[in-house]
Amino acid sequence: MPAAPPSRDTASTQAALAAALPALEAEMRRINALLSSGAREAAMAAYHALPERAVQTQRPDLTCRGMVLPGQHVGISLCRIPATPRPGKPAALFLPGLLSSLPLAAARAVALIDVADLIVCELPGHGASGVPPVVSLESFAAEYAALLDRAAAGRIAVFGESLGGLVALALGRLRPETIRSVVLIDTPFHLTRPALAAWIAAAWQAAGERPFVRRICREIMGFDPADGATLATHRLFGLLAQLPFGCAHLIGGDLTRSGTASAVTDEDLAEMRIAAPGLVLPPRVADTGHAVLLDNPTGALEALRGCLAAR
Repeated sequence: MPAAPPSRDTASTQAALAAALPALEAEMRRINALLSSGAREAAMAAYHALPERAVQTQRPDLTCRGMVLPGQHVGISLCRIPATPRPGKPAALFLPGLLSSLPLAAARAVALIDVADLIVCELPGHGASGVPPVVSLESFAAEYAALLDRAAAGRIAVFGESLGGLVALALGRLRPETIRSVVLIDTPFHLTRPALAAWIAAAWQAAGERPFVRRICREIMGFDPADGATLATHRLFGLLAQLPFGCAHLIGGDLTRSGTASAVTDEDLAEMRIAAPGLVLPPRVADTGHAVLLDNPTGALEALRGCLAAR
């Protein structure tokens, strides 16, 4: 009989990850130095070893394998958790949010590992993923669709965290024969709300003001993080209309210890119910903010299992 996975108390999970961050950040600096010196192959190998180190801060029993696979136009950086698929366990794609690197995305996604084997991807233009020629939800979805066409066997579920949830919906419409369900994780549909834009702008500035992320903010989200200017009002609730797959939404609460509170207001919830009457909307996950999987992994998993039962 296989050993039971270790328990994942929220406080100890966060403490273990926080304790590991200095070493992970030091390794990232070493990797960046390798890249600067022209040692790209060594840098990529070191980078794709980081997700396993991050995952094992919470689940030392798990393995992880990182790689870059071809999308439609660019390579997509991803990792498999565990490294070898488990017999009889379904596979799921995990698409993180804006400014999320692969190691920390994997550390959050591992909250879902008891439900499925995970393929955790970086967004295009993030980490080791390439920069596509067009910035849009549809172009990002096309990169993942091409990846699945080459690598996936059978139908697959998709978890989309924050902006990754919008990409997941676009992917599901692009490949309805491949995507059997989408689970959104505190995904905003009103993208130009001032408080949300201000938080993203501050995070963008703290992360080094990456030009491609600025393009995403300007061309997908409708604001410029450099000066906070609103360029267009983007309300994307129509993405939920007449979905060709099952869909649920795990929504956070008002905690701010991991960055910001939920990006989904009660008014947003009302619009979601109008746009998609079949959308499974459990109560907000207790003791969380926008970082639902980090703030309360056990609560998020319980909410997910409730959604699966409802379907």
